[in-house]
Amino acid sequence: MLFLTYWELNEDMPVEQRLKITQKLSAMLPLKGVNIIQWVITPDAWGILLAEAENAADISKAINIWRVAGAGFFKSTRTAPAQTIQESVSQQSDLLKTLGSI
Repeated sequence: MLFLTYWELNEDMPVEQRLKITQKLSAMLPLKGVNIIQWVITPDAWGILLAEAENAADISKAINIWRVAGAGFFKSTRTAPAQTIQESVSQQSDLLKTLGSI
């Protein structure tokens, strides 16, 4: 399953403290049950994480490791299951066909 996480770093946290947390937690990678496909950041200190996991519990553990080990590291996070555009278009097409046959 794909999961997409939108996150914002806490800009009130000193950069040195953020770097220490990042170094500490980077040593824990890779996270069991989670395959990080891409992790990107913007110049404004927000970004996304695209990851594969068998279930929501695995991705939740991965995000919570950062929350617990680096309290205040994130200003906010939003995680949800995701799918490719191709999968979504196919599902929408199937739904329209189903609705058309009612």
